[in-house]
Amino acid sequence: MNKKQIKDIIEDAYDDVLNNLRVDKIKQYFDKTYMQTTDLKTSSYNEFVGHIKTLRRITTSISVPRFNEFIIDEDQGQVFLHYLVLITKKDGTKGTVEVFAVFTLRKDKIIRCEEITQTIDNEDLANMGCVNE
Repeated sequence: MNKKQIKDIIEDAYDDVLNNLRVDKIKQYFDKTYMQTTDLKTSSYNEFVGHIKTLRRITTSISVPRFNEFIIDEDQGQVFLHYLVLITKKDGTKGTVEVFAVFTLRKDKIIRCEEITQTIDNEDLANMGCVNE
């Protein structure tokens, strides 16, 4: 994959899966062997799908308005991202979570994500980034 292909996959995955919580689109971007480690907790593909379903149930909106950093290593098929997630829960709670993430892609699919998150302005959102809720 070249840099443009990698960038397109990541941007489209964020738009469909995170910003719009389209569970039906996960298989388009994520390999069935996908593993995610968030704040030292590792989850499988199925657990990730469950996490997105939970976010659909408990939030009214999630958005990543832009990526602060977007660095692509074409040779390794990896992407480093730094961004803020703006969250509004159905109970009216609002907040921002900062994310530092490294994604690994193989054969047009995301196979791995390792990320560290921190709540910026609302401690009630501290576990929103964690897949294992």
